[in-house]
Amino acid sequence: MRRFLKTPRRGVRRTSEKNGCQMQLIRLFFQIFFIEAVLYHSILFSMGASYKNCESFCPFGAVETLVLFIKNGRFPCAINELNYAIFFGVILLCLFFKRIFCSWVCPLGAVNEFLTFVRSKIIKYENPYERIMSALGSIKYILLVFIAYVTYVNYDLVFRPYCPYFTAFGIHGHTTNVLSYFVLANILLLTLTIKLGFCRVLCPFGAFLSIFNSKTVFKIYRDEKACVNCAQCDKACYNGIAVSRETRIESRECSLCLRCVSACASRSALKIGM
Repeated sequence: MRRFLKTPRRGVRRTSEKNGCQMQLIRLFFQIFFIEAVLYHSILFSMGASYKNCESFCPFGAVETLVLFIKNGRFPCAINELNYAIFFGVILLCLFFKRIFCSWVCPLGAVNEFLTFVRSKIIKYENPYERIMSALGSIKYILLVFIAYVTYVNYDLVFRPYCPYFTAFGIHGHTTNVLSYFVLANILLLTLTIKLGFCRVLCPFGAFLSIFNSKTVFKIYRDEKACVNCAQCDKACYNGIAVSRETRIESRECSLCLRCVSACASRSALKIGM
């Protein structure tokens, strides 16, 4: 049977597009704010005017050293109470609003989203990699376990030189070298091949947050009666979630970026609720 698509009224569509643009502009403001805040402290650190750099605000450092912290009862390596305070704050935020940290706060996530946006405007992401994302997506979980184990064994942040976040925002940090920039360049190239390539395939912190990202307090709901079956939400989702096939988005990959809500042709089909 042929599936006919309902076309929303022009006024409804324009109102929806306007609200969607405003929503994404607000999120862009948050992304730019956190990028500037991290770079500001990194510049001060490089000038010797502050003891905090981008690493001081990285919650993944707490994940890497969590077992060591529990075992020894003290902050290991260069990690301190600020890393753990942000870490527990992000977990709490995730329990309520899914992986909102990834799409509203994370500076590296913002860079990856920008590259994805630019690439999608030039050439559409129609490649074989998108079809095997379920397999590629498991790589970040393997990396998470491997990094945590090696950090525990060596009692040091041995992966700091290869951390794309530290390389991109650390203003040539003390462990940054040629290989650091090579890794960062290849990670950015991955995003030009796969939507949010680093976030979806390689990010170990995203893998960790996914543990808490299924049964959250707030999530996106789709009203089947209000939905016009245009599938614009599917096209807008950089995480590859089939929003138009679900009544509520429980996916661990959802970062509550609200791109699907912004792209919705019906003003009331997609909403955030409990």
